[in-house]
Amino acid sequence: MSNNESHNYCKNLMEVNKSHQVVAKQAIYNEQGVLLLTAGSEISEKRATVLLQHKLLKPLEQSIGIASSFTAKQLYDYINKFSANISGLVAVTDNENYQKILRQMCLFYEKFPLLQQNLTVLALRAHRIYYHGLFSAAAGLAIAIQLNLSQRELQTVFIAGLFHDIGFLYLAPELSQKTQDFTNEEWKALQAHPIIAQRFLSLVPDIPKEIGEAIGNHHERIDGTGYPYHIFGDKLPLVSQIIAATDNIIFNHSRYQDYGVHAHSMLLTALKLSDNIYFESVYDAAMVLFKHAPTPSDTIIDAPSVEELLVRQQMLQRQFQHAKFLSQKLMAFPAGPMIRSVSAVMGRLAISVVRSGILQPEHEEWLSKATHEQVSDGVSLVEFSVMLDQIYDQLLHLKNIMERVVEAIPPHDSPLKKLATEALNKIDLNEAFAT
Repeated sequence: MSNNESHNYCKNLMEVNKSHQVVAKQAIYNEQGVLLLTAGSEISEKRATVLLQHKLLKPLEQSIGIASSFTAKQLYDYINKFSANISGLVAVTDNENYQKILRQMCLFYEKFPLLQQNLTVLALRAHRIYYHGLFSAAAGLAIAIQLNLSQRELQTVFIAGLFHDIGFLYLAPELSQKTQDFTNEEWKALQAHPIIAQRFLSLVPDIPKEIGEAIGNHHERIDGTGYPYHIFGDKLPLVSQIIAATDNIIFNHSRYQDYGVHAHSMLLTALKLSDNIYFESVYDAAMVLFKHAPTPSDTIIDAPSVEELLVRQQMLQRQFQHAKFLSQKLMAFPAGPMIRSVSAVMGRLAISVVRSGILQPEHEEWLSKATHEQVSDGVSLVEFSVMLDQIYDQLLHLKNIMERVVEAIPPHDSPLKKLATEALNKIDLNEAFAT
């Protein structure tokens, strides 16, 4: 770990120590061999401040222990309690075979004290990321069982699901709380979290290396538009794509959970517009999380207004045209991985627009008329809003990729760089922010 990363983790330990005692299991030295803390010392705020002033001889994680770290039994109970609150998830986890395999996975987790330590820190310091990890582990295991994966692959999916975002413990704390409006520097730091997580896994003695690889690749996409390595589908492991799918599902579940019993059907609508960024087998297996969920009978009370949807639809239509113009200019560049990614995302975005139809004149006309009529079907309005969210997400992803391409235009090609920069600045996704 880098010095900054170790410092951020040490700050988290300092906070954890306020409720769960953190103690040095062995003497801690700096790189020059100077003793900083003796074995048995508590990582108090004062002592943590001392550690923060030095580069340590060995990673701090390997030298400390946390009282009451999560056991296999606690993890098993937490996952079942969490799953019970998500209708589609409980439908596929509440059976004898799944529960038997889940117990085996939790016992496997308990073999690695360093995993127990970091999961405890994650639960105490980054609740949202911790709950996302529980979901990815539980849902990923259900998908892996559906795909008849081996015991070792099941272990990989489960542990990678739990720890896929553990890298956030080593980044500035505000990044783990932020979900939008990232600066360029924040975005670059954010994209490093899979690499940091993989480095953490390398510190865990005797853990299978494919777990770290799955975590390192969980933001990669089959069309090469992911990060941090921009790997294309033929090079990606199946297990990393399972984690990628569950990560997307829980992100959208958090987004739509206020719709109560309808949140599950909104997830299905969202997933249908991203089916071509995962392996087909993973997408099909993920559908089991939706097939067994009960169909809600209640109507949605808090649907967005037709006026609000009409404004968002018109904004996204403008942003789509700006993005289309710039992508056409960039695709005239010599072929390369980033240009291939622009082409892939633009193609997927165009397919989503055509498939959903929501940016077409007919939908705008429907919404315009709806502002003058009584609209009783709240579900259709929410589904429309969900589709707008997904178009927004794809536009944001495309803009991030095009920013990197524009940055790479050589200085001697100043007219093209100026044209591309001006076109990029017209893509104002704050205007089209998905509410």
